[in-house]
Amino acid sequence: MTSPQNPLSSLADFAHALAERLPDRWEATELDLRDDAELRHHFYYRVWDRRRARELGLDRDTMAEIAVLDGLDGRRLLVLPAAEAGRSFLICPLIAFDVPVYTSISPLSSVVVPADPATAADELAGSLLPVYESELRAMLDHVVGVLDATEASIAACLAAEAEHSGDPELAQELYEMRGVRWLSHPEDTDLLRCAAADVLAALGLLVGHRGPLSEALVGVTTHVRIYCEVHDSCEGLIEAEVIGRVLTAAGLADTGSGIFDPAIKTKIAAIDALPIEQQRALVRAAAATYTR
Repeated sequence: MTSPQNPLSSLADFAHALAERLPDRWEATELDLRDDAELRHHFYYRVWDRRRARELGLDRDTMAEIAVLDGLDGRRLLVLPAAEAGRSFLICPLIAFDVPVYTSISPLSSVVVPADPATAADELAGSLLPVYESELRAMLDHVVGVLDATEASIAACLAAEAEHSGDPELAQELYEMRGVRWLSHPEDTDLLRCAAADVLAALGLLVGHRGPLSEALVGVTTHVRIYCEVHDSCEGLIEAEVIGRVLTAAGLADTGSGIFDPAIKTKIAAIDALPIEQQRALVRAAAATYTR
């Protein structure tokens, strides 16, 4: 008599086999969330259409063994056993970062696929994946429009501030130094971590779509900070944390220098010169440090 399969091994085997059969390149990572309520929350609230996913059996409190499939273009699939364990799997497309991008009229939703990886891959390639790609592209266009509007609003604010100041350079410097008040708000550490993680997640998609790293970053921290309701005095700190994580992922971090080291600009320029896919990989490696 054979012993029953370990559920995590079964899920992991399916996820890796599915990743190998999907169009383009996908990587599978299996996770055990039974003792990690924070990660359960993280993945549950990034499911594109949670209402439909709940109808198919998604439950934040009972999520245990899962797998995540990462595609090159920013698409992410959450894989977990369906209600009929061992016979099918629930596939949930994920939102990459915390912005309200999905609506009740979105055609993208979670699906249940058979446990055979080849059949599941065929079904996903013919239905969910093309819709996901289209919706993600529309989402990115929307986000870029929001970021550009945010950047324009900041520029207008600075222009007005400079106009009414006897020293325009001082007005600019004061605006850029808003982050120094963070030490008076230490209780916001968890919120700041979430904001930094969201900025990195956004960059993982916007690099290439909007330009190299330095161009993709413009306005992102401000938008995420506003959406996450973080005090504007912390914006500079969030961006410094994001840059620090990316530099560490690139092997360019220097523990002997501070976050205001002038060499950082040169290091970012070096990353900008890398191929776009390599820049994305660095940003995603930095983002992954928040969810390991």
